[in-house]
Amino acid sequence: MEFRTIIKTGAILAGTAGLVLFLLPVFTGRIVNIGNVTGLIVSSCLLFYGIFQTRLHTAAAGISRAGLPVKWAAAAGGLFLTCVLITAAVLTAMMVRETFRKPPEGAAVIVLGCQVKGDRPSRMLLTRVDAAAGWLEKHPGCLCIVSGGKGEDEEISEAECMRRLLTERGIAKERILLEDRSVSTQENLLFSARILKEKGLAPGAAIVTSEFHSCRAHLIARSLGLEDGAVPAGSPWWLLPTFYVRELYGLLFQILTVR
Repeated sequence: MEFRTIIKTGAILAGTAGLVLFLLPVFTGRIVNIGNVTGLIVSSCLLFYGIFQTRLHTAAAGISRAGLPVKWAAAAGGLFLTCVLITAAVLTAMMVRETFRKPPEGAAVIVLGCQVKGDRPSRMLLTRVDAAAGWLEKHPGCLCIVSGGKGEDEEISEAECMRRLLTERGIAKERILLEDRSVSTQENLLFSARILKEKGLAPGAAIVTSEFHSCRAHLIARSLGLEDGAVPAGSPWWLLPTFYVRELYGLLFQILTVR
């Protein structure tokens, strides 16, 4: 099989698989964000290239013969793509590494909120509550801060939703502290840090959040003076690609803007 045929086949397969993966959140949970929009654009480009590879190469050759700088444009595009891939690889390595950071001994648990649908948890929030419940059962002396405010389309705050779920799982309500004003990861951790200080607790935290989100949470916690570790919650496979790509943007922004 010729190299060009291999590339064509790979582009078609990758593009098709990408379209399926990034459309699944749309149809299963009406989730549309920068993550699956980016994935759909890239997947569509791959599929388009695979289907029309021969015509595109022929057109490029014709433009080159006309004296236009196709090679320079291709080189610039290749350089840009290389930079994007290297950046994504570095950010991904940071995400993976952070999931192995152990929380300080006896640290309070901070559970970061996620979308509530009416008064019920989204799938992503449910995985975080499951991870928090498991950690709290193994560490019966730890307190827990559930952190998350109430969105416009939510009937109750994310914090209240998590509190109810944790008590249903047998976690004593006396161990659960509510932080129900935050509307971002920054506020989640800022307001939770204030609660730790008000309660006279050590500035340490076992941060429960989705695995892809642990790194950005750590960077924010560090900027607030918190000694932290990760309690990563696994994400449903059909949601992970979309939220992973979205988090690449969020993590890069956090790194570029952190002071």
